[in-house]
Amino acid sequence: MTKVYLSPSNHGVNQNKCLKDGCYEDKHTRPIAEACAKYLNAAGIETKIGAKSKNMAARAKESDSFGADLYVPIHTNAAGASARYLLFMFYRNNETYRKIFNAVAPKLEAIYPGNVAAHFDARPELVEVKTPKAKTIYCELGFHTNQTDVDEFIHNPDKVGKALAEGICAYFGISTAEPEEPETPAKKTISRIADEVIAGKWGNGTARKTKLEAAGYDYDAVQAEVNKKLGAASKPAVLGKGSAVTLKNCPLYASSTAGKSAGKVTGTYYLWDGKILNGRYRITNAKNRVGVAGQVTGWINAENI
Repeated sequence: MTKVYLSPSNHGVNQNKCLKDGCYEDKHTRPIAEACAKYLNAAGIETKIGAKSKNMAARAKESDSFGADLYVPIHTNAAGASARYLLFMFYRNNETYRKIFNAVAPKLEAIYPGNVAAHFDARPELVEVKTPKAKTIYCELGFHTNQTDVDEFIHNPDKVGKALAEGICAYFGISTAEPEEPETPAKKTISRIADEVIAGKWGNGTARKTKLEAAGYDYDAVQAEVNKKLGAASKPAVLGKGSAVTLKNCPLYASSTAGKSAGKVTGTYYLWDGKILNGRYRITNAKNRVGVAGQVTGWINAENI
């Protein structure tokens, strides 16, 4: 498998300030490297991105251990406010390195504002050019001191990273491919969520409301469906205060919001007040204890009646 090592700027945290507020070279080159890796991986090229903590020599060594076929430092340049162009630097000016340049440069020129030709330069003295065993294409992707480059190029990491990946693929003769986007899970129906609520999968009380809303569901709509399924709208005429219910191994809860049952009950019990709260009724174990303070045996899920 073809391997590419990507080395975004590591001049140091908050070094080489960009014209964009709060941004520096190390902050805007890493997203470009990450985007490039995404597209290279989709094409079947294995990648590794140099860690922020590693200096240039350490990254070159890591690239060698990785077995990289191409080493790609990713930087942006600095000069006077009007300076702007793409610069690619190599170990030598010969056919071997011109082949890399001719594959990569046109892809980035095509998206670089202003129809500006890319520059080729041989810089064998640079650490990240001379040290790695793999051939290096050292990329200076515009100028972080130029407003046009900052506004229209450098801070568009997906577009720049994709173009760089396309150039690398062209050099290796590998077809490009679009990354597979993770599928967004289909949203469940209100009826399905209501069933899950009744089954206790969403918790109780405020915790349930918070979870449902965080997942993008309308709490009131879900609760209305729960009440419908449990017969809350129609059962009061049948089940009310004092109604007898026969239970068998029915989970008993200490409150309407308790997540864990306190035990199980079997036999005939009576609805203490006939009111449903959070899908549960209060019960008592004798008819004469209905509605009497302090005579609640516990809470049961309405679905168990």
